[in-house]
Amino acid sequence: MADPTLVYRRYHGYVSTIICVTGIVGNLVSLIVWNLKKSQKPTYVILSSLAIADSLCLLMFQIYVICFFMVMSPNDEETYTEVGMYIVMISFHLFIAFHMLSTWLTITMMIFRYIKIVKPTLASKACTIKRAKISIAIVTVSVFFASSANYPFYKVQKISNNVTNASSYFLEPTEFTKSHPEYPTILLWIYGVVVKIIPILTIVVLCTLIICFIQKAKRRVQDITGGVSSGDAYNQTTKMLTVIAFIYVFTELPIGIMSFISGFHGDDGHLFYFLLFSGVGDLLDLCTLINSSVNIFVYIYLSPDFRAILLDRMKCKINQ
Repeated sequence: MADPTLVYRRYHGYVSTIICVTGIVGNLVSLIVWNLKKSQKPTYVILSSLAIADSLCLLMFQIYVICFFMVMSPNDEETYTEVGMYIVMISFHLFIAFHMLSTWLTITMMIFRYIKIVKPTLASKACTIKRAKISIAIVTVSVFFASSANYPFYKVQKISNNVTNASSYFLEPTEFTKSHPEYPTILLWIYGVVVKIIPILTIVVLCTLIICFIQKAKRRVQDITGGVSSGDAYNQTTKMLTVIAFIYVFTELPIGIMSFISGFHGDDGHLFYFLLFSGVGDLLDLCTLINSSVNIFVYIYLSPDFRAILLDRMKCKINQ
């Protein structure tokens, strides 16, 4: 019986393409809506940057998928060309970087919302559009500095087949990686803990604190008004951001756990991670793609502001 993962691998490029194209279009629509003057708020400025990061993340993965799964074949080494493997290596490095940027922009967004909800007196000074843009810049520079730790890991290496005398190219660890056995372990800890586990825990804690605060505030209002609740429209934005945050948690948690466990295997950690990932890696990649693609559907369903602005723009285009 054929291995299901190998069977699926034949279609992975096409499935990923559908998700990537849908996600890129959705994120570009989100970017247009959040950048209109009537929607200029600190949270929406961060959401605009998140849309850009997710679009670039999906674009880099699309380039990787086209090259590795469509132009070349992941099950046929003879199709691996030098240019193709360089494209695969660079696009995948950038995919990780933009995904990391998306992660920390999500955390930035939740921090701003936490201050807005729980510390309203501080919010007037801390949660401004200017500070949102400064935060985005700091996060972007920090993320690309941190992601550069991955760059020395692989190189494109020529491989010769002594039987057929054919040659192909593939990614192999660099001399630096081979001479520093602790380097792969450090990368696993950075990826598993800094990029996955810490963001997941941070998002869960912030969401829990916000939800608890809102529930307490609702109970206080109901006690004062005799059971009549208010502020639902204001809380709708918080609900939308919370849903976005938890989508991130549920789609990223499996990879974070795999990286975290692999870090305990010392010098063999990267091999252990590779063996784990090789079995379910394509499916886990889909989780990341879905995380970068679904925000527009959350906006449409949970954000009255987004729906109103989107419908207004569509009417303007139709009437032109």
